[in-house]
Amino acid sequence: MVLLNEENDFDEEALKKEVGGEYTTFKVYCFLLKAKEASVREVYRGANLSSPSLALHHLEKLERLKLSWKNERGVYHAIPRKFGILKLFIRTGKWLVPRNFYYTLFYTTLAITSLLILPPGTREVAAVFSGIGIITNLIDTLLLLKITR
Repeated sequence: MVLLNEENDFDEEALKKEVGGEYTTFKVYCFLLKAKEASVREVYRGANLSSPSLALHHLEKLERLKLSWKNERGVYHAIPRKFGILKLFIRTGKWLVPRNFYYTLFYTTLAITSLLILPPGTREVAAVFSGIGIITNLIDTLLLLKITR
């Protein structure tokens, strides 16, 4: 089943249902995105699946959905696509980093800068608002990381 619409674009809703809606397939896809390439055994071990045949089933499903391809040695390679919750991540090398992590860094920098530069009275207010931004974005970052692990 190829999930293409009339303009030959991938149908995001169908991908969300077929991959995002099924935890094990999503877990295998996230592992493959991080590893960039992996054999069936590597996916079985790395994604903590119950058997190599289960890993093969999900890898073949990802291949059918055009989210991976297999080379002549039987090694699967990820085809990066952003759909569903993956839109909330930035891929940097082997890492899937939640976008909220960068907001956490921004608010941390803002808090430190406001404590050093602003005059007394306003620095406390700025620190409180920055602290709220740090805490909320840190919680979101940790929750998103838990999903992809």
